[in-house]
Amino acid sequence: MSYLQLPRLAFSGQFQADVSTVNNDPRHFDNRNFEPSFQDLQAKDEFNGWWNPVGTGIFRLCNCTVRSLVGPDGRVLSADGDKRTDAALGLVVGNAPDRASGKLVDLDPDWQLASCLYGFGVSLVSAGGQVILSADYASNPFRDLWFGRSVAKGDSAASAMFQSVLTNVAWNLDGIDSPFFDQLRRASEQDQLSIRLTTYGYNTAFGQPRFGYGTVLGAIGPARAAEPRSFVLGRRFMPTTQNGTGDMASTRNIGCFSAAVDEGTGTLQVDLSNALPLGQGYGIGNLGPLQFALLKDPLVAQDARVGPADFHALAHVDQSDYLQWGLAGIQQLQLPEDVRRTMDDLPFAILGQQDRDGGWVVEVRETLLGLEVRPEDFAIRLDPNEDRTNHVGTTFYAARYGRPLAGAPLAFWTSGPALDTGNTPVNPKPGTTPKALLPVNNVPAFALKFHPPAPVTDRHGRADVCIQGPERMGTPREYMDGQLYTVAYNFAGTDPAVQQNFDKLAILVFSTVERKVAPVWDDVQPILQQYANLYPAMSQGLFDFSRREQAEANAFILRFVLDKPIDDPDQMPVTRDLSSARRALLIRYLDGVLSANGRPPSALAMFGRRCPTRGGAALRAQEGADNGALPALPGKSRGSNR
Repeated sequence: MSYLQLPRLAFSGQFQADVSTVNNDPRHFDNRNFEPSFQDLQAKDEFNGWWNPVGTGIFRLCNCTVRSLVGPDGRVLSADGDKRTDAALGLVVGNAPDRASGKLVDLDPDWQLASCLYGFGVSLVSAGGQVILSADYASNPFRDLWFGRSVAKGDSAASAMFQSVLTNVAWNLDGIDSPFFDQLRRASEQDQLSIRLTTYGYNTAFGQPRFGYGTVLGAIGPARAAEPRSFVLGRRFMPTTQNGTGDMASTRNIGCFSAAVDEGTGTLQVDLSNALPLGQGYGIGNLGPLQFALLKDPLVAQDARVGPADFHALAHVDQSDYLQWGLAGIQQLQLPEDVRRTMDDLPFAILGQQDRDGGWVVEVRETLLGLEVRPEDFAIRLDPNEDRTNHVGTTFYAARYGRPLAGAPLAFWTSGPALDTGNTPVNPKPGTTPKALLPVNNVPAFALKFHPPAPVTDRHGRADVCIQGPERMGTPREYMDGQLYTVAYNFAGTDPAVQQNFDKLAILVFSTVERKVAPVWDDVQPILQQYANLYPAMSQGLFDFSRREQAEANAFILRFVLDKPIDDPDQMPVTRDLSSARRALLIRYLDGVLSANGRPPSALAMFGRRCPTRGGAALRAQEGADNGALPALPGKSRGSNR
């Protein structure tokens, strides 16, 4: 539950996601059929490199401020009128103050439905530049993605939620008068915080002022060790119908969302940040009178008509833009004592008024029997080239009306062979559609094993599952590394939980690679060619590493970024779709080049020669340090955000 529990701060502003789109089409991975036009911006009748071929992959927060605080007692302080009562109000919410921006990364071109943040940091900064808090976002993908929330089309209509924990939390409260921060630190466990980002309204119109930017609503609250970090295990509201874009959404286009009971205040904390439909300008659309209720009959279905005697009325649904912008989309409802006595066996719902005679309809309600099951980790990489990376463990959590569900058997179903038709469009202009064959996913069959194969939740409602990859994996997608498998999961038996469209395990299994002790250029060129094709921001903006003379001239730089850990924002490739064996192959080749040509004395000396704007100053600073002087950091203060 975490960020939905109290105390909690809410912030809002913009985010920037400068993603590259050449790799959105898996056919662009085929070196033999790659065309230079695939690096161009899309045209009227040609997709080319889609809508941002020169993207760098960065993700960062922009113009975000703390808008409100909710204390342990449920009292709300607003930045509009209560700034003097707590210094946390009005703080700038920024990025890591001492490193590059985080990166937004798809698991695989055939699964762009769980994009993950790597190397992302969060900071709270005062108007005077004091970094009050800095922390690392534990890499985790978004969930509850849907495309029909707004009147926009395509990716601009998408809305999703990132949830994770902030680790390596560093506080600097010198001179800061904030009772809220004292409360938050006491409520959190393991020196971690829970964070949720809801993102929508993304602008994909190249050339517009807000291109690459969207709206973000954020919440930060206490993290609890016994709870999942990547989702709320609580009261899960799930529509049973689909909208025009195939999302699980109610008849009036309300999406799925979660809520949690706060025992200390006797309230229901409801996260509507990713649930209510959006109108023009991405403001909340008006659905007319809506109210929260507890249904007295657990079997009343969505769209059923109910009268006043059929439910306990709770509160009106807040459809204001202030709830979104000022409170991060989270509404808290006071629960009467009679509701608290019966809510463990009855569903909450949103009701819509149908007539003036007291008639109401169930717009959306909790899942049937209140059932929910979801895994902690669901976007998974397996690598048969190393035993330690060819198996991954994840924990499944099961609940009934927000309470842990013990003794629940679980089951898994691997999808059948499937063409990736969603990311391989046909160009209107004849002869310009990529010629590569469409990749087929989920083959060969029976490549994955689950241990135990039929898990049952323990008394805490949890089941630990290990996913084992095959001993070897070929190249079933030919020009792409490895294979993508999608695996459905649910309760075994006759009472499954209704799930969101993309509530699946997405598992990338890398191809087996022959180990070569002394690789030559012909061994590494196809790998480098693929990345030069897919990321013109690097190959055209920096140097073309698919050409031997340029790759070897920059061997030190390439090795430096290839050897970084997966959570480092500067790791190359930015997509994290390079197996350990292929990375090791490249590093061994570059080591051979460096051994033959001589290694530079330091990283600064190497990078200084290739940075025309700062190289001379950097090298002089290094020379001064070698002579005993302390070099100044050029052009960057710790308190700034980039």
